[in-house]
Amino acid sequence: MPTAEEIFVSDVSYAKGKSVFERLSKQDNRFHFTPVPEDEATLAPLVREKKVRGFIADLHPYTGELYQALPRGAVIARFGVGHDSIDKGLATAAGIHVTNTPGVLNTSVKEHAMWLLGALARQVPALDRSMRDLDWQPARGIEVKGKTLAILGFGRIAQEICSCAHHGFGMQVVGFDQFDEAAFCRMAGLATFREFQKKIPVQRITTDLESAVTSADFVLMMMAVTPETCGMANASLFRMMQPTAFFLNTARGALVHEDDLFDALTAGTIAGAALDVFAEEPYLPQSPDKDLRNLKNLVLTPHVASNTAESNAAMAETAAQNVITILTQGADACPNIVNP
Repeated sequence: MPTAEEIFVSDVSYAKGKSVFERLSKQDNRFHFTPVPEDEATLAPLVREKKVRGFIADLHPYTGELYQALPRGAVIARFGVGHDSIDKGLATAAGIHVTNTPGVLNTSVKEHAMWLLGALARQVPALDRSMRDLDWQPARGIEVKGKTLAILGFGRIAQEICSCAHHGFGMQVVGFDQFDEAAFCRMAGLATFREFQKKIPVQRITTDLESAVTSADFVLMMMAVTPETCGMANASLFRMMQPTAFFLNTARGALVHEDDLFDALTAGTIAGAALDVFAEEPYLPQSPDKDLRNLKNLVLTPHVASNTAESNAAMAETAAQNVITILTQGADACPNIVNP
């Protein structure tokens, strides 16, 4: 029997989807999924030595050597949806296909966004801390029913959050996006925005940022990082918000100017915030004197919105199948390629 071809998997991703990678290695004698260190300096020589054609990458950024180590026609499969850690320009120039796993983590991210929103509304972290400090402090929260949630970036996951917030919690939702309501209707194949609202219960979708956030009680970032959106959540945005409003980010850390957020939270420009993603991960303050971890009106989680048993298994399965499909059937057979 011929030796199985090795597919490298970032050790971080392998740990998340271990049972899937082990099963696939056993049931398909063509490929074996092997965990490897994810840092580029260690990874690239291993790729060359083993003549590896497929690598499943987690969030670690790759900036150079990996693209020279992989042969033309190889695959870098992101274990997740976002792919800004992969240099698509370098990959394309080297003839490497880049894929992602759309759709499989929608539920986990949607749920985590709502858990963070609820934690802010009812001051759950502060109440937990006071109980552990043996200090009975029954602080008052707010109900989210009837409140307005502005979602900045109204893609697939945002639309699922919209449905959950409206149908599950009675919230009103406003969407902000580069596309207007007419464009969303065209993309959905619908004639009118009223028809669109029957599928996705959003009050309105606007291309005017200020219009979206000025009357919102909660503002949630759900955008991709582009030159236009990088640092978009800054002092200007926070000044547009109500002083009673809360800010949340479960998308990408680069969207937020963290020093500006620190200033807004300490000055009372906004009431509170919740972050699952950060400009630098693991988190480091952008300025030494503006450490977000010191603020009591802030909820922090370490980039775990998509990290559930169910979504990890689905991401592992999809990332692996992306590699297998391209290597056995060609790029045209894979629907999840994200670079030209």
